[in-house]
Amino acid sequence: MRSGLLSCLIGLLTLNTVLAQTIAVEGSDSQKAYEAQYQKNIKLSKINGVYIPATLDEAFRRIKKLTPESAIQNFKAAPEAQVCKRLHFGIGRWMIENWSFYPGSRISHLLKTKGILHPDDMAQFLLRSFHRSLNGLDSDEAALIEELAIERKRRGKEALGL
Repeated sequence: MRSGLLSCLIGLLTLNTVLAQTIAVEGSDSQKAYEAQYQKNIKLSKINGVYIPATLDEAFRRIKKLTPESAIQNFKAAPEAQVCKRLHFGIGRWMIENWSFYPGSRISHLLKTKGILHPDDMAQFLLRSFHRSLNGLDSDEAALIEELAIERKRRGKEALGL
């Protein structure tokens, strides 16, 4: 009984934290400040001294430049789903932070216009698209975006216990 209550309390506190971080009151000063900064960020070629790609091809070239060739070859040879999941908390997290997916940047804005809204999904999209590009495969962007959206929805329901 106690563990069930504790789990419920932790779940509610987590949900409250998530909602507090993601829901801004429309028209509030903080929401307006975020939007103003976002509009500036999506035009910048550098944020905090880090070059921000504007296209997928630029992002792929940047990843290649920052990664040893042997690591690129290992990435290319591995199964897509497995390697992209494994690298999410490495290069994926690096992209989220350094390419400013949360506060907005040229590349995150491009991904938002494609319908990819969550930073983790943006990183997965880039990793999987890069893997497909290296292997000469069709990116099939629409199917990949739909797959990421379905998974995001499933995770949301799971977090809510639905």
